[in-house]
Amino acid sequence: MCDPISAISAGLGIANYMGGQASAKATYKAQAQATQLNYSLLGDKQLQTNQKTSLEQSERIKQGMLERAKIATIAGESGALGLSSDRLLHDSFMQEGTDIATMEKNRLNEVRSFDMKKVEQQITSQGKVTEAYNSAPSLVGTGLQIGSDIYSGTQRAKQRSKQKTKLNTDY
Repeated sequence: MCDPISAISAGLGIANYMGGQASAKATYKAQAQATQLNYSLLGDKQLQTNQKTSLEQSERIKQGMLERAKIATIAGESGALGLSSDRLLHDSFMQEGTDIATMEKNRLNEVRSFDMKKVEQQITSQGKVTEAYNSAPSLVGTGLQIGSDIYSGTQRAKQRSKQKTKLNTDY
């Protein structure tokens, strides 16, 4: 039989365990939602980056076509067809290719940045969840605490019983 203090201690231990576990689960759920939202936002940004780069590349291709049309027109009107006009056309293609390659490299760097942000979010989220579960009381720890409280209560009861017996025999 355990004393009321041990019973209260056991009840508090169980309540503390249940509350800690509920808090850890709530942290997990909140972090999962935050991670999902962050992934969604980064996905939207990645899509916008891809669309922006695609439009920029299309615009650069159009500019290159206009530039080459002007070069061909000027060369045709001036009668300067041949190596010099070919060189100007090739240079236009090279400049366009360089610009598009730069745009693509920038797009890929931005996409990698978004991917790294996703990894960072996942690591941060996992750390918070781990911390929440590590700080929550464990079932074994709670059981040991309750057992210790009951044992202490039993020992106190035995001690009081011995003291009463000793007082009764002294008279």
